[in-house]
Amino acid sequence: MISGSALEDSWCERVLSEIKKTNSKVLFLAEGLFMYLTFEEIKKMLSVMKTNFPGGTLIAEQNNPLMVKNQKYHDTVKNTKAVFKSGTWSGQKIADLCEEIRFVEEHSFNEEMKKHSFRGWLFAKLLPKMNDRWAVFEF
Repeated sequence: MISGSALEDSWCERVLSEIKKTNSKVLFLAEGLFMYLTFEEIKKMLSVMKTNFPGGTLIAEQNNPLMVKNQKYHDTVKNTKAVFKSGTWSGQKIADLCEEIRFVEEHSFNEEMKKHSFRGWLFAKLLPKMNDRWAVFEF
């Protein structure tokens, strides 16, 4: 485990030294993170990644702007002091924050939910971007 802020590059050298041993590329997973960051903080994090890990990939969970607006009803924040600070309708908005970040694709969690229940199927058909989504970025 490496401790450090995703918004600073103090941890990057340690990761880079391990990657060089195996000549590997980096895959970052940001699950449950972006919604708690401002767009400026997301931009800073993307800048750290692209500067230190060229050729890397990021898979990031995203929520939509309505979830930010109505967060007091969301089960993960209504009983805590957590605050949603950002949401997008498309991963392209995240890629547009930082040069040399390429938006590859995104998928709604509804795509999986529709396999398991009628409610999930209905939600996926009628409101595909109302649930969280995962998006893939390359840099």
